[in-house]
Amino acid sequence: MDKNTERELREKLQEEERKRALNRHFGENYNKYAEAAIIFFGTLGPLYFLFYLAHWVFMFNFGIAIGFLDININWVAPLIHGVIWIAAIFSVYRKRSILDDLYKRL
Repeated sequence: MDKNTERELREKLQEEERKRALNRHFGENYNKYAEAAIIFFGTLGPLYFLFYLAHWVFMFNFGIAIGFLDININWVAPLIHGVIWIAAIFSVYRKRSILDDLYKRL
């Protein structure tokens, strides 16, 4: 088998083992809403942190130049906020954070 297929099978096996361990540990009291909330806020928080960090670095480096050139980039922030919220909602739908995929690719 090629490496991608082996990696996908290994990921599926680890996910199934994790689900079995959770079911064994929590039994009938396992709450799927809690898992969804953890995934949602676990995606939303780090993405907002990265956004504000990148915004601060960008404005620190290029803020004065943007002020002198009268360029208005305030329309970009709502788009980025929308992308962050869509990513968090999509992560809940997939039952796995998109940050996991980004981390694996790095």
